[in-house]
Amino acid sequence: MKVLPSKSNTVMKKNQVLSRPVYVNKTIASEMFGVSKSTIYNWCQEAEESKEWSSLSVRPSSTVTLIHVETMEEFLKSKNKSFL
Repeated sequence: MKVLPSKSNTVMKKNQVLSRPVYVNKTIASEMFGVSKSTIYNWCQEAEESKEWSSLSVRPSSTVTLIHVETMEEFLKSKNKSFL
């Protein structure tokens, strides 16, 4: 039996999401961490160059970068213990 979309099982606005995401795009990451998208981009570049943080993001396509939220938090803690 196929479940049809309804108001109770469909998210139309980001404030309706109540769970903690595992991966987010750069725009959502910048909102979550309170920094600009260019800062997120720089952090991702820095992490990619490091062997320790290579799992911070994945690129499912050439135009999409997804950031692993928990790894980003650990990365930021390693940069500055007082950041989070």
